[in-house]
Amino acid sequence: MAQRIQQYTFGSASASGAWYPLAVAMSKVINDNVPGYHVTGVTTAGASRENIMRIHRREMELGWTTADFLRKGYNGMDPFEATQDVLGWFAAYPGIFTIVARSATGAKKISDLKGMTIATSTPGSMTQINNDEIIFPAHGLLPGRDYRSEQIQFDDAIQKLIDGHIDACSYFMGAGVPGFTRMAESTRLNFIPIEESAKAAIQSKEGALYFDYLPANTYRGQKEPVEYAMLAYTMCCGAYLEDEFMYKATKAIMDNLGFITSASAVFKDTKPQKVYDGMPIPVHPGAAKYYAEHGVAI
Repeated sequence: MAQRIQQYTFGSASASGAWYPLAVAMSKVINDNVPGYHVTGVTTAGASRENIMRIHRREMELGWTTADFLRKGYNGMDPFEATQDVLGWFAAYPGIFTIVARSATGAKKISDLKGMTIATSTPGSMTQINNDEIIFPAHGLLPGRDYRSEQIQFDDAIQKLIDGHIDACSYFMGAGVPGFTRMAESTRLNFIPIEESAKAAIQSKEGALYFDYLPANTYRGQKEPVEYAMLAYTMCCGAYLEDEFMYKATKAIMDNLGFITSASAVFKDTKPQKVYDGMPIPVHPGAAKYYAEHGVAI
């Protein structure tokens, strides 16, 4: 009698981003290495929030999200109406609130941006909210009072900054993304770090944010490491999934990082020793068992 195959779904985001091809690649390595299961990577219009909600409703079992949404879903905080039945799987790689200003402005720290026009992302986006409600206010700058918040897409901000129509921008991106590379190669930039005095206020508003350094020479003219606020791009799963499946799925992923990275280079920063970096909630016991066996603990 043929073995019954358990069908699982792996949520991502739009087809144009990195999450979808990565979900497809991770699904493949699970299918190839975990008998009795077939995982399908799918696009999800609502990305982080939708993936958590669908996992909770058992319409999906695995998914991408960001650490802030994962923390809020697990704890039943707005925009979620109740605690969600999810656990962490692993932190994949950091997203960085990269703050840059045209060198011609003379701005070298965030307080220097007072009176300037700063692109902060589209209205209501996670990036815009974190910029205008958390990061800049923690440095004493309020939108409308101390700076003009230009709420536009990143692609628009790139050209506006190059052309001198805005003074600075702050966008949530991985390290070395083409947009910031283009800016740095087209005009001189100052990379504006988070100030030590603002860290406590930032984390009191969003506990999933943490601080680390953008490596030197990531971008042209950036000769020193720059400390920024970061938020982990994270994987989550249903809390109800069996420990054995999650152990084997985790092993499949960690044994095939090279293949998965071929789907998108952003995955190059995913490493077994960093699976807990920025993870805001408990990790599934099956995955945690694999990490512990390989010397990785919280």
